[in-house]
Parts: sequence; C-alpha cells; structure tokens
Amino acid sequence: MPDMPIGADQSTVAQYTLLGSLILALGLGAIARGLSGKFFSRWLILFFFTWIAYGVNNYFEAAIFSTMSAASLYAVVLYFPAALLCSAVVVWLFPLDTQPASFFAQARTFFAGRSISSWAWRLLAAFLAFPVAYYLLGSLIAPIVLPYYIQGTNQLRLPGWDQILPVLALRSLLFLLVCLPILIAWKLSDRRLFLTLGLVLFILVGGLSMWEAYWLAPVLRVTHSLEIFADEMIYAGALILLLRRHITQPDGERILVPVQ
Repeated sequence: MPDMPIGADQSTVAQYTLLGSLILALGLGAIARGLSGKFFSRWLILFFFTWIAYGVNNYFEAAIFSTMSAASLYAVVLYFPAALLCSAVVVWLFPLDTQPASFFAQARTFFAGRSISSWAWRLLAAFLAFPVAYYLLGSLIAPIVLPYYIQGTNQLRLPGWDQILPVLALRSLLFLLVCLPILIAWKLSDRRLFLTLGLVLFILVGGLSMWEAYWLAPVLRVTHSLEIFADEMIYAGALILLLRRHITQPDGERILVPVQ
C-alpha cells in the first residue's frame, strides 16, 4: 500500500472517501435507471465505465501531474473489484420491468442508422472533443493553478507536452470506449442523458478526487472542480450531438432522438 500524501491523515481521508462513495453510488444509480438491456450487459457497462473513469483515468492523470506515491497501479487494481461489486449492486437495485433486447441487438440498430463514412468522422470528432475541451478550459485556469505546479506545492509537478499529449490521447480513447455503450443502451431522453452523463463523469473524473484531497490548497480544489465540471458537461454534450442525434433507421426514415 502506498504512503499517504504529505499533509493527509488516513482516518480523515477514510471519512471523505465514505461520503464520496455515497455520491458515487447515487451517480451510478442515475446511470443505471436509464440503461436498457439485460442484467449482465448493464452490469458490464457500468463496471467498465466506473473502473476506467475513476480508477484508470485518475491514475494516468496523477502519475504525470504529481510525485505522490499514491499515484500508483495499486489504486487501479484496488478499484477493479470495488467497481465490479458496486456496479452489480446498483444494477440489481434498479431492475427493468420489461424484457429488453440484448445489447448487441441495440448496437446493431444504433450503428445501422448512419453510413460508415458518417460514423467515421463523427467518432473522430468525438475522440477529439475531450482533448479540445481539456486544453481550452485548462488554458483558462492556468494563471491560477500553474504557480502551484511550478513550485511543487503538495507534491504537484508540471509535466511537458511530451507526457501530456500521449496520456490525453489515451484517456480520450478510453472515455469514448466506455461512454459509447451508455449512448447505445440509453432509453430515456437526450436531455436526461446530457445531465446524467455529464454530472457522473464530473464525479468520477475529478469531482470525488478534489473532494477527498482536503490537504490541497482550497483555490486548487475549487478551480479544478469548476474546470472538470465544465469539461465533462461539454464532453457529454458533444458525444450526444455527434453520436445520438438524427439517426436514420434501416428503412431509410430519418428520426430525431427525442429531447423531453
């Protein structure tokens, strides 16, 4: 088990983590209520979404932006069974009343709505959406947060673009891979999806981390929280606009996914 970050107390961190887990469970419940499909497919969708966005993503981010020993593969392995069990319980608590089609049937219908060329540029644009939002919003807060990274406050460090860009590309690909099944299986309105996906991504990608990292300077916690919130809401909106709106059915009829 890695050492605690400098300035952090294990018992205090445990209290923050307990409250954060309640927030996480509520967020996953909101996602589960909108997912159509059988138990196993809904479970896997939630599991990979949670584990990648919370465990794997945060490891990549912390590994290049800090020198904390806690930024290790230990967390990635630790969150694997946690995400697996938590997702199973959430799906069990929010069962579906109807007998839905299998995920593969939903995926075939979803992808049949557009041509290969249309899907190609849309998926590329969706892949680029996260890095673009990340860069633009990061540039806005840079004057506030950069001094802390340059000075190495709280074991933070400022990596070069040769480290940031490969990690950013990998994170963007992983986010797209775990969000796409949610877009395919979602059975409620796009407006509900936008709010739910954006908020839960905020919770997983950095909201909980900023909540639990009480030893960081308050200005860092607040500024990064606002940045991450805006980032994930923009990203969720981009995914919906690019990949869910105006889907053409196999019979040639063009429909607009409803916003209620």
